[in-house]
Amino acid sequence: MAYVVSAHKASSIKYAVKSYFLNPENPSLVVAKSNRIEIYTLSSQGLKQAHEFTINGKISAILSYRPATSFDTDHLFIVTEECMYFTLSWDRVKHKLRNEILSRDVFDPSLKASSCGHLSIIDPDSRVIGLYLYQGLITIIGIKTGRHQKNDYIMNNKSMSETFNLRLMELNVITIAFLFNCSRPTIAVLYQDSKYVKHLSSYEIIIQSREKHIKEGPLKGRNLDIGSSLLIPLLDSGIIVVGEQTLMYFHPNSGIKSKSILPIPTVFSSYTTVNNNKHLLADDYGRIFMLTLSNSPKDSDYMNISQIGITNIASVLVYLHNSYLFVGSHYGDSQLVNISDCSVLQSFSNISPISDFCFVNKEGRSKSIVTCSGAYKDGSLRIIRYGVGMNKTAEISNVNGIHGIWGLYSRDKLEYTILVISFVNETRILKVFENIINGPELEEWENFSSFDTSLPTLVAGNVNNYLFCFISNKSIRLIDWENDLILKEWIPEMNDLITCACLDTDFASVSLTKGKVIVFSLKNMTIIQVGKYNFDYEVSCIDISNNELISVGLWTFPSIHILSIPTMELLLSHNLLGSVVPRSICIISLTSINEPIVLVGMGDGTLLSYSLKDLNKGVLINQKNVIIGTLPVNLSRFITPNNINVFAISDEPTIIYGNNGKLSFSSVNLKETTCMSSFISTTFSSTIVVVSEDNIKIGSIDSFQQLQIQTIPLGELPRRVCYHDKQKIFGVLTIKLFLEDSSGNEIQSSYLRILDPTSFDVLDSFQLETNECVQCITTISINNEDMFVVGTGFLLPEENENSKGRIILFGITSSKKIWIFSEIQVNDAVYCIGVIDNKIIAGINATVCLYAYDDFSRNFNIITTYRSSVLCLSLAIHGIHIIIGDLMKSVSLLALVDMENKIKLKEIAKDYNPLWMTCVAALDDNLYIGAEAEGNLSLFLKDSNTSIKEKIDKLQIISEIKWGELINQIKPGTILSSENPIIIPKATFVTVDGSIAFLFTIENEYLEFLINLQSNMGKVINGIGHLNHSNWRAFCNKRKKANEPKCFIDGDFIECFIDLDDDIKQKIINGDNGGIPLSLTIREVNKIIKDFIKLH
Repeated sequence: MAYVVSAHKASSIKYAVKSYFLNPENPSLVVAKSNRIEIYTLSSQGLKQAHEFTINGKISAILSYRPATSFDTDHLFIVTEECMYFTLSWDRVKHKLRNEILSRDVFDPSLKASSCGHLSIIDPDSRVIGLYLYQGLITIIGIKTGRHQKNDYIMNNKSMSETFNLRLMELNVITIAFLFNCSRPTIAVLYQDSKYVKHLSSYEIIIQSREKHIKEGPLKGRNLDIGSSLLIPLLDSGIIVVGEQTLMYFHPNSGIKSKSILPIPTVFSSYTTVNNNKHLLADDYGRIFMLTLSNSPKDSDYMNISQIGITNIASVLVYLHNSYLFVGSHYGDSQLVNISDCSVLQSFSNISPISDFCFVNKEGRSKSIVTCSGAYKDGSLRIIRYGVGMNKTAEISNVNGIHGIWGLYSRDKLEYTILVISFVNETRILKVFENIINGPELEEWENFSSFDTSLPTLVAGNVNNYLFCFISNKSIRLIDWENDLILKEWIPEMNDLITCACLDTDFASVSLTKGKVIVFSLKNMTIIQVGKYNFDYEVSCIDISNNELISVGLWTFPSIHILSIPTMELLLSHNLLGSVVPRSICIISLTSINEPIVLVGMGDGTLLSYSLKDLNKGVLINQKNVIIGTLPVNLSRFITPNNINVFAISDEPTIIYGNNGKLSFSSVNLKETTCMSSFISTTFSSTIVVVSEDNIKIGSIDSFQQLQIQTIPLGELPRRVCYHDKQKIFGVLTIKLFLEDSSGNEIQSSYLRILDPTSFDVLDSFQLETNECVQCITTISINNEDMFVVGTGFLLPEENENSKGRIILFGITSSKKIWIFSEIQVNDAVYCIGVIDNKIIAGINATVCLYAYDDFSRNFNIITTYRSSVLCLSLAIHGIHIIIGDLMKSVSLLALVDMENKIKLKEIAKDYNPLWMTCVAALDDNLYIGAEAEGNLSLFLKDSNTSIKEKIDKLQIISEIKWGELINQIKPGTILSSENPIIIPKATFVTVDGSIAFLFTIENEYLEFLINLQSNMGKVINGIGHLNHSNWRAFCNKRKKANEPKCFIDGDFIECFIDLDDDIKQKIINGDNGGIPLSLTIREVNKIIKDFIKLH
């Protein structure tokens, strides 16, 4: 019934490890992102991804260890949240993963999960691995030496020592660690008692005897720092306990204890070891500290700690070597840092955790998603949209001050060999020269003397097939490049200056001061003036189209004009409203659009487009305004072997093209672009050259669109976001945390901020009351006043639950300032809010309240209420229907009805399963979707034929799947622009791990095929560690465990079909290993899957 696929895969990094996994000489960085593992190699250029693989389970721990014999590289020990573990090695001959120990299940539903999550530790001498998964119980896995497997996929049961459980006396464990250099594997346990006091204990693990057991170890510590959270084992068998205010050293044998007071009380989150005397620590505020140990624990200054810098908030630290530190983050971008000065060498995009998102559909542009990403100081908005990328094949770095660039060909129109680069005070010319050793290279053309390189160039190009034409502010030169001769030169009279210029194959046109425009014929290797026109104002931009038309934009009186060639007859004049000046202009015929289009790039970042359907009428029609950016828009045609498009340069570079008879736009993943040109070259496999970030980049534009991400740093936690389409502004609810200098206490403040939709500058802010926390936001219009509606809750320090809340209506003035229109005091927190029939509907604890505005009293009055089962956590509206997501009691469907001349909220359908919902959405009148707290998705159908008491229909669960990540928001709609006859896009959801996924419904005639394809693939393809796909995607929570996903297709999985070998594909189609044969051929299945992939 439903198809779900990732548009952006999880990017949060909570687990990472240094490992000699690929090579015994050079370490690799191994990071886990949800159910994916990425392996990076380190070089002088930074980290480079070498491999990526997906497993059928969400990773909860990853360790690296070296088996004692038979291997010269490390193995990876991986644990999943489903309490499965397995090990992997790297086959250096076949260059692929090798299963060492296949998946083993240590799940026990009778045990209570540990409150500290999964803890995985390995004995420094690689004797045992410890897993702390359940309260008071540690699972010990013995590591055997040698390799006992018959092949990559068949495991001998004796390849690893037996697994056994040992009972710990401590129940509330904080963390555990193995000690170094102990005769028996020895663990240190940091725990807290029932009074929340922290203590340290230790245990020796006896594995040599027949009955495995533990005995109490000599390491003990009582009444530790209440904020103790980390254990750092040392080579001398000692251990450091890291607290919020102190560091304490303990040794199991000597009894030596040492204590150091931290200069700055803080909460440490992770650490990594540089060497035995140096350790790096990170705290919750993004600060990095160096802990340095002196030679003897007896020294009074044995432990010295100092801050060395600030990074993004770290979830995990990994010290690689040569001062390289990897900072893996859940709250911001991960980073590669040099610890000598804490400078950031490399950043890795991360959009987790995503707490909310909204769609934005700017006129003429493709739809985009704006997410509330990150947290605390690393909080940001992320603008996510589909655009094209540039495949860079060559680059010239650190070239500053370029104002224009043009590619020229010497003989073949499809082989450009020359680059003309204009600076403020000079022009430089590069040419492709053959280099015997390195192949073709771009080098400066030093012996080309026909052009005055001491002047900047306004425009350069090919004319009369193979001649060059250069126009500066002082002259027009026609050059025979083969003989290095100036064939003809035109110089303005009376030392006049050329202000603007343009070229076509047969004509050139220039503007001079005082609004003079002249057109020249360049035919027959000469420059002949053939026409002239005088405007009343200075010319701001000029362009020639198809050797037929000249288009002109003016400065003082913003307007555009079109003249004919060669007569210079004024065909059309069009005044532009406002004071913004046109900065570039072109007339172009685009693929699939019947009539020519006039494009005008304005000085404020706006692009105007007009249809040039009938010039004889002297008018432009079908004006459309599209915001490209905030900087002036510079338009450049660029030619590819297939067609002509337009590149719009602003702070958001955009390609303009024709698609299905309409003007279409695609963002380009380039920053700080100043100019570009066509550069078709087989030598460089390129079609364009772009000046971006002071680099000249040669390459080509992707044919497929990909997700592009733009970051808007906020420096605080973005809680909710909403786009006001009428006001053209964003409303963002944020929470700012800061430390009070006097007390060190953490202070929290909530804000409503309104942002400009283009620049994302904060236009105004409103700070809410002390202890008031923002919860939800929407928009409403009352008496033609457009406003934001914000729901809040108050949590006082002495209370455990919200005691009150507010619904506040914020108006926005014409100058974009916030003012309070009205507010409603309520008795609990407002968890969710919406607008139905221009009335406010709010989830306030367990009550759903409907409010209407009274014009007479200028207040909101409660019309009706509905009582949810436990707590109304989310709601969604579709027509007159409201779908309610309850904290513990699944979903209910309400309708806004008129009963006895009174408006009521009537429950018309309900699901009776005990699902703990996090968010819900309505897909149509009868189809709804909800996500529950353990990462499952359920699709609900209103079944009017299944009637139960009091005419309440049953919401039937028709599809369900485990996504494996906590889903924070689902909203109907997608940002997809194309269509598919098999799957229909319906909704988008986001997760705490940074995933963005699209949900589709499946046409009934294809449902069986896709279910069988997914099932067959699971039976033929052995997952890494032999983890089963059906078990991974089967609905699973504490109350229910299915065997496979129900009528839900995992798009990430079946789209892997494309990459399989043909023999594997044939086995899937044949239904090998107990599958169902498919009636399609490999080619037909390939086409279906490729069409799915093209969608996203």
